Amino acid sequence: MIIYVNAKAGHDGNGTKQMPFKRINEAARIAQPGDEVVVAPGVYREYVDPVHAGTEDARITYRSAELLGAVITGAELLTGWEAYEGTV
Repeated sequence: MIIYVNAKAGHDGNGTKQMPFKRINEAARIAQPGDEVVVAPGVYREYVDPVHAGTEDARITYRSAELLGAVITGAELLTGWEAYEGTV
């Protein structure tokens, strides 16, 4: 099965191409051996914790829909900074 993820999707996605999940971890919860998770370009600020493991003969694969398009990071986006002095 192919499971789709798109950071711009709504929160009510089901993993289909028409209604992708918003977070990679949502796909990781349902992915089974042999499944493929296709991730749309974007920045995904999350910890991905797969529930099921693949097997040697049926791996669970995660890939970006576009080469180097999806970025997974645990870093939080910080906003609201004000310059103090110079480059600080």
